[in-house]
Amino acid sequence: MTLQQESTLDAAENSLLVKVADLKVSFRKTGGQLLPVIDTASLTVHRDEAVGLVGESGSGKTMLCRALLGTLGRHAAVATAGSILCAGLNLVGAPEATWRRIRGREIGYVPQSSLAGLNPVLTIGTQLMESISCVRRMSGRELQREALELLDMVRIPRAKELLRERPHQLSGGMRQRVMIATALAQRPKLLVADEPTTALDVTTQREILTLLVKLRKELGMALILVSHDLAVIEEVCDSMVVMYAGLAVEAGPVELLTRSPRHPYTRALRVSRVDTAVRGKPLETITGEPAAVGAWPAGCRFAPRCALVQDSCRQGLQPQLRPMGRQQSACTFAERMEVQ
Repeated sequence: MTLQQESTLDAAENSLLVKVADLKVSFRKTGGQLLPVIDTASLTVHRDEAVGLVGESGSGKTMLCRALLGTLGRHAAVATAGSILCAGLNLVGAPEATWRRIRGREIGYVPQSSLAGLNPVLTIGTQLMESISCVRRMSGRELQREALELLDMVRIPRAKELLRERPHQLSGGMRQRVMIATALAQRPKLLVADEPTTALDVTTQREILTLLVKLRKELGMALILVSHDLAVIEEVCDSMVVMYAGLAVEAGPVELLTRSPRHPYTRALRVSRVDTAVRGKPLETITGEPAAVGAWPAGCRFAPRCALVQDSCRQGLQPQLRPMGRQQSACTFAERMEVQ
């Protein structure tokens, strides 16, 4: 290895914020049995990088986000294998005291539902100031000033009046901005946004996404954005991880995965997009239904819905991610896919 290659590797390691490797997550069932929901997920996030997480409902995206926040236990789930490396620690199996040092400070979180994420009986000011005081001891006046700065950061008007209001008094877009402000209260290095525009109108969705892009640049944060919308991922993210039936099936730079996917599922997501449909031509769709959690078929889990399926795809073990240049694919016949 040359000195230049060693220097490049050292720089990549120093910029690494989070690395998830071969993570497995299961639900705890009555009687102590485990129902696998993620098997297997891997991703890396570097400083200032935006990573998109894509896949149908039930693919494991939200559970992966919860694993990154150490909140699996609240949902009767547990990480059974693999690793989550952050701040020099392997967080799989880490005690709650360790997660308190990570959650909010290293990794912030914006949930899908802004209404469910806020306490309905407490004012916005009380909830924001509580988040700030978790890491910094301040007087009441200093806390209020910091809360106003956070609301200003997320472009909320009449911030002083809003501090005295409760969640039900705000619109969905305003509540989501408050959730983003709360997630930024401890100045995390990585922000995880789990479908942050769910249930918002199109105009408000655009405003929230634009805000996230601006905040990432202003604060020098990394971002994990979960979305069903490939157009959003293309616009916001640098790299992308595609999940299907509990595992990552393709990963790599957004420009490559959207232009030259190396997994049939990624290709199917791309060609079934309404925003790129050609007038007068039929829109391709993904046939069949996603595999149910815990009822994954033998062989490749996408085989029952795959247009390129071979008999060998239905046998043996699920293929795992393997390098293909700058991409990674979990398709046995990835080399045969046409590069466009």
